[in-house]
Amino acid sequence: CDLSQPPGHPRVPLVFLVVVPTPQRPQPRPQPRAPSLQSSFFLKHERVAVSCLVSVFLMAGTPPNLLWIMADDLGAGEPSFTKTHSAHGRISTPAIDSLAKDGMRFTAAYAGYTVCAPSRATLFTGRNSGRLAGAPADWPLLPRLLRQGGFETVAFGKSAPMDGPQPAPQPLAWGLPTDFGFETYAGQTNQALCHNMYPLSYTVQNTSVPLPLNTQVKGRAECMRHPERFNYTTDLFADHAIEWLRARAGAAASARPFFLYLSFTVPHAGGWGSAPEAPEQGNPVPTDLGYGKEDWPIVERDHAASVGYLDFKVGRVLAALREARLEERTVVFLASDNGAHNEGGHSVRFFNSTGGLRGFKRSYYEGGVRSPSLVRWPGVVAPGSVSSTPWAFWDVLPTMLEIARLPPPSGAILDGRSIVPTLRGHEQPPPPYMYWTWRGTVGWDERLPSNGTLPFRTDGRSASGTPPGYAVRVGEWKGVVHACVDQEKQVPSADDVMELYNLTADPYEASNVATEGDGPTIVRSIKAFLVKQSLSCACWQC
Repeated sequence: CDLSQPPGHPRVPLVFLVVVPTPQRPQPRPQPRAPSLQSSFFLKHERVAVSCLVSVFLMAGTPPNLLWIMADDLGAGEPSFTKTHSAHGRISTPAIDSLAKDGMRFTAAYAGYTVCAPSRATLFTGRNSGRLAGAPADWPLLPRLLRQGGFETVAFGKSAPMDGPQPAPQPLAWGLPTDFGFETYAGQTNQALCHNMYPLSYTVQNTSVPLPLNTQVKGRAECMRHPERFNYTTDLFADHAIEWLRARAGAAASARPFFLYLSFTVPHAGGWGSAPEAPEQGNPVPTDLGYGKEDWPIVERDHAASVGYLDFKVGRVLAALREARLEERTVVFLASDNGAHNEGGHSVRFFNSTGGLRGFKRSYYEGGVRSPSLVRWPGVVAPGSVSSTPWAFWDVLPTMLEIARLPPPSGAILDGRSIVPTLRGHEQPPPPYMYWTWRGTVGWDERLPSNGTLPFRTDGRSASGTPPGYAVRVGEWKGVVHACVDQEKQVPSADDVMELYNLTADPYEASNVATEGDGPTIVRSIKAFLVKQSLSCACWQC
């Protein structure tokens, strides 16, 4: 049974015992003797049904730790647990698969955006991107809320969007991770330079730390032939997390619960460059993991190895958690910040990286925003369970606050909702709507050159002047508007030209039914609903 209480309420350990007497013939009254729970209660006289037995630790003690593992551009069909078909076989991901086996996987989990930084921004704010453009500078952020609630907050890896204040008109004062609410940080703070997998330096707290091994001549051949002679960022980030977890193993039992945010930069395309350059030359990885023998293009061998190497490091982190005796007390989340990439020469079609979903990174369609998300919560989430409940990154803040037994931020308007009921195995209705902004003309996201990206601008348009639009999901219906008609205010309107897909009947978004049957009525209803939500369609931080 569910003994959950609203966040902030005192937790009381409760044990309910339903005692069902076994019918017996009258017996002579026994002589008094010392009570024996085993003989006189459980075995001889009563059949006991324990309706709900909740441990003191779970209900009255310290809340569980929180570990978020973020993959960068991992496609919805790339982990082997997805069992999607590929003409070139599956990429093996046994560690990630173990989380699916021991936890819950989701068939309708979404990232917060179709590219990196704004997607992560929705996770930290609890807002979808239609509200980020107007978020105040002092908006409550997840690591700050958890830290204020008694959690130790730690981050390793790619810090975006925490890489300094954003240009106007974006008022959210992100700052660096240690300004953002994290007490401990090590990683890369410049989003563009994260594409350098062998950088000349990285950041520890607020200090730049040189990586002298990476000053020598470096390239694919050198870095794979002698990986021990270079510093690969995936190794750096994982090693920091592992060392930190090992140190926690010796911490006092009264140590604060922790929120560990581990953000990798793979399998994002990258290169062997150095700042200020950040070329996307392929998928740098220190070993081919046996894929080198395949008769595939080099970039596809490296892409498979990059996904496999990410999985290997995830496995090492999970092993460190177990060895530190923290596994049973830690809720582990794993997700990708957006859909599969089609960059650096890699093709999403080679391994069917989207699992057949339409589009990919930088797309309004499902392949651009769906995430291969998993949650393991020992003792709460049923092992091997599967949920079709739709949720997205903006649901993470209220979900983690409920797990942490903390109230939502006072007076805050959140787009997200807690999915703790889903994690506990209860039915949860779909959210009223889900919303993503981006920029791109019809089909643009599917014609993007494999090595092409468009530079960042602050006016909501791409470098080529492409106006912003949005995608929306309401129940089983998915709407796509490639360009908002009202480009002056950059808001949804009743005049927007909307494509419409039924995700239940058409999960691959092959048939636009906006003008068929009830389609026009549904389109009008969705647009009228969105107009009332005071949303922006500006391309925020992209």
